[in-house]
Amino acid sequence: MKVLLMGCGHIGRYIYEALSPRHEVVAVDKGGACPEAPAQDALEVAVGGYDLVINALPGSVAYKASRRALEAGVDVVDVSFYAEDPFSLDEVARRAGARYIPDAGVAPGLSNVLAGRIVADLGRVDELGIYVGGIPERPVGPLGYSITWSPTDLIEEYTRPARVKRGGQVAAVDPLSDVELVHSPLGLLEAFYTDGLRTLLKTLDVPNMYEKTLRWPGHLEKIKLLRDLGFMSEEGDPQPRLVTARLLARLKFDVRDVVYMRVVGAGGERKIQYEVLARPRERWTAMQIAAGSVAVGMIYVVKDLEPGVTPPEYIGMSNRLFPRLIATLKQQGVEIVQEVVERRAL
Repeated sequence: MKVLLMGCGHIGRYIYEALSPRHEVVAVDKGGACPEAPAQDALEVAVGGYDLVINALPGSVAYKASRRALEAGVDVVDVSFYAEDPFSLDEVARRAGARYIPDAGVAPGLSNVLAGRIVADLGRVDELGIYVGGIPERPVGPLGYSITWSPTDLIEEYTRPARVKRGGQVAAVDPLSDVELVHSPLGLLEAFYTDGLRTLLKTLDVPNMYEKTLRWPGHLEKIKLLRDLGFMSEEGDPQPRLVTARLLARLKFDVRDVVYMRVVGAGGERKIQYEVLARPRERWTAMQIAAGSVAVGMIYVVKDLEPGVTPPEYIGMSNRLFPRLIATLKQQGVEIVQEVVERRAL
């Protein structure tokens, strides 16, 4: 397969290394970060002649890049996270006969796949919860956290209203309004609402749904203090928020990361729970392995889809495609364990 990889950042580099032994991979990156490739703008490179595009670009340009590839009739697996509605590309993709999988990362991404699988297995689901975190193996630094991505985007997690579903209605809640303690294989963690349901709000007929991000205990109390004091505000003077972003960017520590996810759904007398765990390997971080592996797995199912937009949850609902994707993830070293519980026994 001839693959065009757009973006060679944190996740793109892992995808390139994972696919290169078996496929012809051409990588482009405006910053010149791609192996054996000169700096090149992904929005200007010719996409014709490729079997597949993998979009690992920043969210600010990712939507435009995916649309451009779909208009050229090329299938796209998209790891990026952008503000636009992925379904707005459905007609573009159908008209060109191209297939598009958006949100093909960890969360959204693998979380959607497992949510779809739970709905397919239970039939009726009353409540669905997603808990996910990329955190240091142990609390470190003043916030118990080591930053691995954009500090501006991190601030957004704590300030942007999170969409949840309650009683069948979509509601926006304060992300720090309901901090919950969660037992996990890593130890006790705290969880707060984040806006990661994305396409699930439209595709799953589940009356109660939410996503929560995980941190080590004590982290959110300090974050809430910073937020309440106005150090994350965009109103009026932007300087405090910029200063906070610069300070957060300095919270990088020499500590291994770990990715943990729990997706749990309950309906009637039964509850199904999936737990996902990824740890660093060789020179790769846990987040690179977890997110990159989802994208790698998606390239082996995208050709079996119909033209148009297929969100990851629909792949989870497929008895044919779900096992294939999960097998690829496990081959890449991502642990995925399912537990089925009779609720009467709880």
